[in-house]
Amino acid sequence: MPIGPGIERIAEEVAVRFPDARRVILSSDMGTNAQIRERFAEIAAGEYDLIIGTQLVAKGHHFEKLTLVGVLDADLGLAHGDPRAAEKTFQLLTQVTGRAGRAAKEGRGFLQTYHPDHPVMQAMVKGDREGFYAHELKTREEGGLPPFGRLAALIISANEHDVALNYARHLLSVAPKGDEGLKLYGPVDAPVAMVRGRHRVRLLAQSTKGFDLSGYVRFWLAGADKVTGNLRVQIDIDPVSFY
Repeated sequence: MPIGPGIERIAEEVAVRFPDARRVILSSDMGTNAQIRERFAEIAAGEYDLIIGTQLVAKGHHFEKLTLVGVLDADLGLAHGDPRAAEKTFQLLTQVTGRAGRAAKEGRGFLQTYHPDHPVMQAMVKGDREGFYAHELKTREEGGLPPFGRLAALIISANEHDVALNYARHLLSVAPKGDEGLKLYGPVDAPVAMVRGRHRVRLLAQSTKGFDLSGYVRFWLAGADKVTGNLRVQIDIDPVSFY
């Protein structure tokens, strides 16, 4: 599983390389909302030379004096098995690099990537928004992905990984077969494999656009063993998030 460098680790390296720079760290868990707003006000006033932050920095803030943005592991979001990963990554990178040079001064953005030829990175370098979305639509159509097809995610969770995985395997074994235009994938660990101490395993159903996917899933689960103990099954038809 990919592990990012972490903003604390980055801050340590920045302190070594730029010891005289005024630095601030921004993340959603750094304090209260009032404290975060105070940091943003200080940044806007030009009280810091270097801002080290998470995605929080990208969300619609206007820093007039900010002229340089760097994104580490810019392609990390492409590795989550999310059909919308490319679109989400492109939108986020557009947002965060757009923080630079929003006023009279010229801005520059740098992206660290292990996949410079990826359509997302190429579109960012060229500033080709329309070209990216045309490529993304073509890719989705060829793969039968939304909006040209339908998806259903089944997240099976339990306190023990084996319990969740075994039930997911049971669900796959009793899935009705023979339906044209339907494919089943998994089970695999969900991209976010654990939440609040619960292990999460995912099954994915893909169908053609006109297929009654909701009806299929209801019929499928009705023929499976009942959920007992701490097992839980979460169903998301045409999911927005795949975490």
